[in-house]
Amino acid sequence: MANEDRKSKKSIMNRFIIFSSSLLLFFACQNSDQPLDLTSEFTLEPGFEIKGVAAEPLLSGLVEIEFDEKGRIWTLEMPGYMRDIDGSGEDIPDGKISILEDTDGDGVMDKKTVFLDNMVLPRAIELIHDGLLYAEPPNLWYVKIVDDQPGERQLIDSTYSLGGNIEHAPNGLLYNLDNWIYSAKSDRRYRYKDGQWERDATYARGQWGISNDDAGRLYYNNNSNPIFGDLVQPKQANANPYLSSKGLENQNLCKSRRFYPAHPTLINRGYGEGSFDSLGRVIDFTSACSPKIYRGSQFQDKFYQNAFVCGPEGNLVKRYKMEFNDGETKAVATSEGYEFLTSMDETFRPVNLNNGPDGALYVVDMRQAVIQHRAYMTSYLKELLIKKEMDTIPNRGRVYRVSDSNNPIKNLPDLSGLSLSDWVEKLQSPNAWHRITAQKKLVFSNDKSLVSSIQEIAKDTQHPLGQIHALWTLKGMSSLDAAFLAALSKNNPDVMSQVILLAKSLYNDNTSATLTPIFEEALASSDFDHHLQIAHSIGQLPNTTLYEMASTLGVKYADNSAMANALVSSLHGKEEQYLKQFQSNNKESKLVETLAKAIDNKVNDKKQLATIRNNDLTDNRTRGFLIYNQYCATCHGMDGKGLENLAPPLYQTEYTAGPSEHMALIMLHGLQGPLTIHGEVYKGAAVMPGIKDNSDISDRDIIDIIAYIKNGFTTDATWSKMKEEDVAALRVKTADRKEMFTEEELQEWPISSEQ
Repeated sequence: MANEDRKSKKSIMNRFIIFSSSLLLFFACQNSDQPLDLTSEFTLEPGFEIKGVAAEPLLSGLVEIEFDEKGRIWTLEMPGYMRDIDGSGEDIPDGKISILEDTDGDGVMDKKTVFLDNMVLPRAIELIHDGLLYAEPPNLWYVKIVDDQPGERQLIDSTYSLGGNIEHAPNGLLYNLDNWIYSAKSDRRYRYKDGQWERDATYARGQWGISNDDAGRLYYNNNSNPIFGDLVQPKQANANPYLSSKGLENQNLCKSRRFYPAHPTLINRGYGEGSFDSLGRVIDFTSACSPKIYRGSQFQDKFYQNAFVCGPEGNLVKRYKMEFNDGETKAVATSEGYEFLTSMDETFRPVNLNNGPDGALYVVDMRQAVIQHRAYMTSYLKELLIKKEMDTIPNRGRVYRVSDSNNPIKNLPDLSGLSLSDWVEKLQSPNAWHRITAQKKLVFSNDKSLVSSIQEIAKDTQHPLGQIHALWTLKGMSSLDAAFLAALSKNNPDVMSQVILLAKSLYNDNTSATLTPIFEEALASSDFDHHLQIAHSIGQLPNTTLYEMASTLGVKYADNSAMANALVSSLHGKEEQYLKQFQSNNKESKLVETLAKAIDNKVNDKKQLATIRNNDLTDNRTRGFLIYNQYCATCHGMDGKGLENLAPPLYQTEYTAGPSEHMALIMLHGLQGPLTIHGEVYKGAAVMPGIKDNSDISDRDIIDIIAYIKNGFTTDATWSKMKEEDVAALRVKTADRKEMFTEEELQEWPISSEQ
């Protein structure tokens, strides 16, 4: 009966929250034409200004935006993320995708149209091909847009996001130069070709947010490190199944984690030594997300292809300058002691950045106080949030435009009247949003009558970025031929790099005579990137040419890590032959080391290829959180502080801070009082029943509960080193035990496993 009561109460609460959300949306839509004066809290790098373009009550739980051709903003909202301090109600379907419009031309969004709603924690959106790709776990959907309403819907991937914690779920949906769509935290990519959606394996990258540069290289990060990136386009280094491409991908581009908040802020493990400076400001990134390579046309040229990184825990956005040198990419901080954008408001939570159609940089502000998921939240952070009453601040959402203060802009451009021919011209735009939007539209239209016009753009040496996008547009339309590529002027080194890469994709017996001169011309240059592209390609060349080029590059760059990985990737099947050759030149070189590693992997059949996994990726703390809520919170409380006359606390007790093996024994066989906790003696009511006979609780479940409790209710950063086999061994060792443990017995129990 108690379970039924709880289910009934939960159902009533869910209906109330849905009603409240609907009511808020109603009032937001009725009361939308309000002036926005939201910028007094910010400090910006000199020369920039910030303007609020959308805010509550139109938005709640905002995590991502997209721009359409009409100058409107599509928003992805998931108010179910940490709607309260306990993270309850995540299964309530109140997530939505909406369209924001500026109806009076003042640069502020004042009208909201809900496109899709009743979703549970939607993750990502991408406007494409007269429709919308969107992720609502576990599915990735494509839906046609018909008069701003959802039309026919198609399931693209039923396993886009399987299990996992929301902080680590796939997201992003980035259309890249190579016409594939990539996600952060995902081992798969997608493209639309010949009327069908295709899925392909790739290496998983980053955690939250993904970006790219003009060369089609991807950038991402994890919560502690601001920028990771690939040195080449995706899957360039996948020719050798016994060599991991991670030598050229997943590179940490910025070794320093330092940033400079404008004021003291809270972080999840702030109890750790060295977390804060003398003024109480957090020192290093702990929640870095959403790096964005700026590729707009509104900032000064020196900011083009700078990287901007969100630091929601520090209420800031940090800027880096990207440096490229002989296969090494670095992200160099552009300031010390201050940041590109800082806020004095602890609810400023930048979680995404966008290049806008107007050339400006847009900041997506989740605008909520609690951003740490409950499964990972420490009791330390929870107590401070409650003490500062940040748990009472409602979730909101805002969008800001950051622009060059000397280059005024007011409204997003309306490009909806452009024809496909007009979009061909947009391939040359200085604004990457226009270029990639044009490429998407042309590739998906596959209008062959436009091929000659696109070829003219590809030949225009005055606009090298236009050449690059035109070439990849032709490739996406299956209209790029070898003769055209070979005859193309290659004066610009960036264009030449892309030509080599495209030549590799077109190379076969019929095109070898036409395309081989491209590689020979590139080898004669002094450009490292050209040589790196050759190294990726030589495996497809005739043996004589391959031998000569591999020998030349191998000697010239024997100790260059990027070149070694590229060469060994191309030399699949010939590793032993080249190992002997290069050992004779330099026995200790990076190239020799990489060849030997590939040979060892081949001998032991350790394949390194990217694969698509379809297993549940939920981590142990998240699983423990869910199990704890189901079985333990009723007595011990969501906060682990126990309930009077029912159960003692778990928060910072001698038991939870003690050996994990003791916790496992208590769960298996129970614990009876009297118990001494925090100096207080718990007597009669202090009885914890054992669960060893509960077939619904596995050894893994016990490990997961321990991990969650150790993380959430103690300051034990190691959580637990126990494994399932340790719990199984305890079951065997205590199989004959019938009674609960007492405090004295636990204290005398010999610890047999490493805690």
